[in-house]
Amino acid sequence: MKKSNKSVLFICADQWRWDCFGFMKHKNAVTPNLDKLAKKSTVFKSHFTGIIPCGPSRATMLTGLYPFIHRSVRNGAPLDKRFTNIAKEVKKVGHDPKLFGYTDTTWDPRFLKDDDKKKFTYESPMEGFDPICDLTSENPILWANFLKSKGYNIKDPKDLYKEKKPKDGEGYIFKAWHIPTKHSDTTFLANKVINNLEKTTSPFFYHVSFLRPHPPMFVSEPWHSLINPNDIELPKEHSTYLEMLNDHPFLKEVAKKFMNKDLYKEVRYKDLNNQDKKNLIAVYLGMCAEVDHNIGRILKSLEQNNLHEDTLIIFTSDHGELLGENRMWGKLGWWDSSYRIPLIIYNPGEKNYEISDFTESVDLAPTILDWLKADIPVNWSGESLKDYTQKGKRDSIKSHVIFEFDFSESHYSQFVKEQILAPEECSLICIRTNKWKYVHFPSLPALLFDLENDPQEMKNLAEDKKYYEIKNTLLSELLSHRLRHQDRQLSSLQVSKDGVVRVNGPQSRKMIN
Repeated sequence: MKKSNKSVLFICADQWRWDCFGFMKHKNAVTPNLDKLAKKSTVFKSHFTGIIPCGPSRATMLTGLYPFIHRSVRNGAPLDKRFTNIAKEVKKVGHDPKLFGYTDTTWDPRFLKDDDKKKFTYESPMEGFDPICDLTSENPILWANFLKSKGYNIKDPKDLYKEKKPKDGEGYIFKAWHIPTKHSDTTFLANKVINNLEKTTSPFFYHVSFLRPHPPMFVSEPWHSLINPNDIELPKEHSTYLEMLNDHPFLKEVAKKFMNKDLYKEVRYKDLNNQDKKNLIAVYLGMCAEVDHNIGRILKSLEQNNLHEDTLIIFTSDHGELLGENRMWGKLGWWDSSYRIPLIIYNPGEKNYEISDFTESVDLAPTILDWLKADIPVNWSGESLKDYTQKGKRDSIKSHVIFEFDFSESHYSQFVKEQILAPEECSLICIRTNKWKYVHFPSLPALLFDLENDPQEMKNLAEDKKYYEIKNTLLSELLSHRLRHQDRQLSSLQVSKDGVVRVNGPQSRKMIN
């Protein structure tokens, strides 16, 4: 295959919601650099991850496979070695894919020695990447060494993200992070990228992965005080945690999670008052602003080093963040705030477009290969988005998105621990159209929401006979989607007396008439 002379800057922020940007008209977000990038790029406004949390969502994004195929569905669930990924594929066209940050990949233990460190963590770099700056949240050694060189007393890198916990009855300690922004993890990572860009002369592939705005919920000045908490409008709340205990079985488990003080770190959810909630959202937006500032520095360096004219720039997130909607925080469940994520693609020389069509995180890896004029693996679930960036439209339009969630671990639910459900039963899958969202569980009651009339997803219509036909139609579409997108790594081949031939269809896996 011919070596590519094009470059890729692939930036991912962790846990950044789809709506927290100036260009998305958010009232409080301060994101001038990404706003500027958006003005000359294609902005995808209905983009969704295929699964949560971090490891599974990144496996989905970087392999181009739906989770029901790759099955790395929990942090710590291994990614089968037989699957290729974007790093391995870009190597075929001459790129050395460099990683700044992390991919949260759990390696296939069947191919590791007993004493291999990768057997004891889900935070390893994905196979194929060159980890120039391996910066994980659990053990940020490189950053800790940098801080030590600046005179900080760092006893254990694992303690860097640990702050004073609120006391019983205290919801959240609203205080700036003691590490100044010039030495923060976000700035440290951006500096590493910039230093490497200054030395880069050949086509490059950089995957830059920022931890923020992922918790813990604290940030340095000036970002801590950037957003006035009192200017923030709180989201709607439908039920108290106590009321949820009498609701859907999954909601009962969620309520128990947020009431369980043993799980609390920097936030005591059951003790949050309205001011605490506003403070938390302000800090989250402050973290976003710090990341935006450092992305601006990276983009400026790209131009100063004359590397921008032939570089595809992608900005996205691995998954979203619940910020108090119906008393939910973090990432879980079926709510859009957990799964809907930002996507900006700058294709040099092309016009700017705003796309409302559904797109998914599995589409990014095929898009990158299409840009590099490389072959897209036949097994990949996604479809290239390059046509959107060149024409503002694509012949293949998705009528829905699909995403799922495994809640078998005890920090999500007690179903397994209390022997109510088997681990294999602790999952859900959603099909979402513009109007409807259907949530299917193997062993729990289904859910149905009318998103046009109930955007907060508070009123379950699944048991109302008036909506049975809609529910059945969505269930049928969900099943059809699963059948259409089954693993075709080998099923796309046919062995006969004439030899081996391919029998696969287009990327969309359906005919477009």
